[in-house]
Parts: sequence; C-alpha cells; structure tokens
Amino acid sequence: MLSFIYQLNGSVTVTELQKLVFLHTMTGESDFYEFIPYKFGSYSFQLREDLDILQRDGFVTLDYAQGGKRVKAVGDYPIETFFRIATERGNALIRRAYREYPYYAIKSEITERLFNGEELERFNHIKQTYVQNDQVLFTIGYEGKSVEAFINTLIQNDVRLLCDIRKNPLSRKFGFSKRKLEHITQAVGIKYAHIPGLGIEPDKRCSLKTAEDYRCLFEEYEKILHYRKVFLDEVYTLLQQNTRIALMCFELDPQMCHRHIVRDYIIRTHRVRGVDV
Repeated sequence: MLSFIYQLNGSVTVTELQKLVFLHTMTGESDFYEFIPYKFGSYSFQLREDLDILQRDGFVTLDYAQGGKRVKAVGDYPIETFFRIATERGNALIRRAYREYPYYAIKSEITERLFNGEELERFNHIKQTYVQNDQVLFTIGYEGKSVEAFINTLIQNDVRLLCDIRKNPLSRKFGFSKRKLEHITQAVGIKYAHIPGLGIEPDKRCSLKTAEDYRCLFEEYEKILHYRKVFLDEVYTLLQQNTRIALMCFELDPQMCHRHIVRDYIIRTHRVRGVDV
C-alpha cells in the first residue's frame, strides 16, 4: 500500500485511492484487498484501516481539501514494486470503475449523477437482479473469510439482517468484533442484531478436538434448547419482519457450529426455508 501511494507522485482523494487500488486488484496482479459495493462504488474496509495505520505511523498525511480528504505519502521510501496505475482521476475514474465492474455500483448513491439514459437504466437493472423477496433463513460463518468477502455473500443473497449468535462477539480478525461488524453491516444497509442467549459458553469450546467432541457438545445444546425458546422466538420474529436474515457464527462448516441446531429448530417449528452460504 505504501509503495502504491508513493508511486502516485502527489495526492489523491481517499475515494480515488480506493478506485485505483480496486482497478489494480481486478487485473489479477494483486490480492491484498477485497472490495464491496458501497456509497461511491467499490470499497475496502481493510484498505481504509491500513490507511489510518499509515497515517498514525507518519507515513502518509490525510488532509481535507476541495473534493474530499486527500492522501499523500511523506518522507523517502524505496519503491520496490511498480504498479500499473490507472491515469483517470475524479468522476472519470469512478465512471470507469462502474462501467467495467457494475456489481460494485449497486449500492452507489451517485450513479444518477454520473450516468443517464440507457447507461443509467443498465445500472438500475443490474441493481434489481440482487433484489429477492422470498423468505429465507440463511446461516453463515466467517472462518477463512475477509470481512469484504463475508459482506459480499450477504449482499449477493439480499440478506437484510445479520443475526449474530456468538456468546461473546469478539474476534482478533479485522471486522468481526461486534462494534466494527455492526458499523460495517449498517453502512451497507444490512441490519445487525446480537442474541447472546443462543451462544455457547466459551469454556465448553476450549476442549473441542474431535468430531465426537463436537457431536457431544451439540447434543447437549439441543437437549436444553427449550430453555432458550424466548431467543428462538426472537429469531423467528426477526425473520418475519425482515424476510431474509442470516444466523452468524465463526465456523465455516455449519455442521461444526451450533447455528445448524438453531436453523433446524426454526425450520422444523415454522416450516421456513433454510440455506447455508
């Protein structure tokens, strides 16, 4: 990131930097960052976090100027990698990113300002392809995923509310602790709810090593599930109110996570459709 900013030979807005790194990433030459559709198109929360770290450590400045907050490298830094960087700036750069990768424009608040006529209709049509109205209870785990990949899965399945059923919603992985995750989901128009009453106590997970350990844990969890009925009813109420919600925990495989028991109970009790993503 620092080499990339130095190679710009001057300042760019934060939005321009996001688009420049995005276009470079989409060439397949780099996989440092993943992106989601956001207010001004493609956006990486991890990139923004890294930018704040570089500013904190004195490698870049972030100053307000006409057109928004601008980024500029400071001091001397050897550029070991040379990047192919788009030459467009401003609206021309944003238009290019939208045209080449229209999925990342579906959450944009400025599309109507940048396009008109048939081109604007095309973007509106693409946006509508991600709208789904059938009721579904999804489950999702974030193991092995960046927060951007996680959010893209929610967006592409038109999940309207993320239901976090971890007992303690903390994570060393960027973006998945409660406060940060709630901020990110709400920023892309997805509601967030935490129901710790459906979580499993951390000390019961400490000794899990084999498939048999997990089987015993889940059997115990299911036996006392009726004591959690108020929380299960809350999940169903959220599903009724929001149509498409996702139960979230850590494990990638839902069968290795207690969320599959919650899912099965809701499906069995209320005859709703369930999908693991």
